Amino acid sequence: MSNPSAEDLLGAALAMWPTGPAFGSPDGEAVSLDSRLAAFTRVLVSPFALVYARLWALAREATLSGIDDLLPEWEVEYGLPDNCVTGETSAAERLRALEAKVNSQQVSTPQDFITLAARYGFTITIEEPAIFECGFSVCGGEHVVGDPRQETYWIVRVSDLAIDFFTAGFSQCGLDPLFDIGDADRLMCVLRRVAPAWTTPILIAD
Repeated sequence: MSNPSAEDLLGAALAMWPTGPAFGSPDGEAVSLDSRLAAFTRVLVSPFALVYARLWALAREATLSGIDDLLPEWEVEYGLPDNCVTGETSAAERLRALEAKVNSQQVSTPQDFITLAARYGFTITIEEPAIFECGFSVCGGEHVVGDPRQETYWIVRVSDLAIDFFTAGFSQCGLDPLFDIGDADRLMCVLRRVAPAWTTPILIAD
């Protein structure tokens, strides 16, 4: 019943008419689908076919895979569009942003952040610094020398990221930045928004 036609509903609708010769069903016979009563019934059930299809479509709007008409309502619910996205966006981009926002509600592990970045079209790896601790760390091991507060940072490495650098004789002072990481700014905005409150993601482009 997700997308019925008038023909799909016709049999059940004809069964609701009284029986007898006047209604084309003498001696309990089935009503002919070519009869005038069947043609009249088709007209009556046509709006119900549209209603069934519409109700099914609205039911699918309760999940991300079926969103169409209710996209603005979903965006309001999840605070979209947010300040990480600027300019005009297509419906496909809005749906992708909504999917990423919904799925980001459960982000807690490095792999969750990697998956979230992939939804925005980025391939990243995450490195969590471990600071050398006397009596615990081993010389030549994986722990690095630094301030213990550096453990609140985690390093985001973006692969295949195009970076534009300021070029003397070509770039313009006051107009071109020293370097531009393009859409990675949007990615970092998203990651910083969902990162644990005591941590700060830092971008390094490979």
